[in-house]
Amino acid sequence: MYLECRHILHNGARCHSPALRGTNFCYFHARLHRLATPSRTVSALAPAEPEPLKIPILEDRSAILIALSQIVGAICSSKIDHRSAGLALYALQIASQNVERKHDILPFKAVQSITHTADGDELAPELCICEPSDKCSNCDHQENCKDFDPDEEGDEIEP
Repeated sequence: MYLECRHILHNGARCHSPALRGTNFCYFHARLHRLATPSRTVSALAPAEPEPLKIPILEDRSAILIALSQIVGAICSSKIDHRSAGLALYALQIASQNVERKHDILPFKAVQSITHTADGDELAPELCICEPSDKCSNCDHQENCKDFDPDEEGDEIEP
């Protein structure tokens, strides 16, 4: 049995990779969230800089479309110069060539509820995935398991 990564992709689907032990995320998304967390050592006396565009991680087609609309909006509102916009659009073109096209932009089964961490990250609900050899009668996650059937032979709910 293992827990599934709780990262929510930009199209509303959840990542289906196994989560690292003791964390909410798989290896890739654990690193991603650690890198995305802003450092809190910014001086209060530092001059105010223009807020940078918050481009999503380009991990699927829907994230690329979100980034594209943000860049077009920044161009129209003159928040980004044309040279930087051209480089960003070129990066999006490269990203779009490297993502899988076999999946729909909107997932068949999207996340229905989310949880917020203390840092403000959004998490999908916790989901345990059981291996075929796991015994449901010995499992600690019976109450949250979609596959648990107390009527099956040998599986009983302990009081």
